[in-house]
Amino acid sequence: MVPTAARMTIEWFVPAGQARPITMALHTLMDDTRIARGCVGCSVSTGLGEQGTVRYVEEWETEDDLRRRLRCNSFTQLVALMDNAIQPPHVEFALPHGHRGLDFAEEVRGQ
Repeated sequence: MVPTAARMTIEWFVPAGQARPITMALHTLMDDTRIARGCVGCSVSTGLGEQGTVRYVEEWETEDDLRRRLRCNSFTQLVALMDNAIQPPHVEFALPHGHRGLDFAEEVRGQ
């Protein structure tokens, strides 16, 4: 197993009826992400109840690989899937120098 230097974790809540379609869309995005240079792996999981919980994780060999991912069009598609969130999503980036929130993605995309 390759150690990861960078990880993106996103967790958000959606109406229970939307969890499955969002998960299916994430699986489509994952197909392209898994073949991207530096991708170690990605996964999606859901929890169902009155509201559906969607958890999406990507792991990257280097922080630069993750930064490149944040600049690509498929990241914009990922963000669009979060538009159905019941409340703001929890976004965390685990980087070699510490943890960051959504501000990291905004910083990278603004460069």
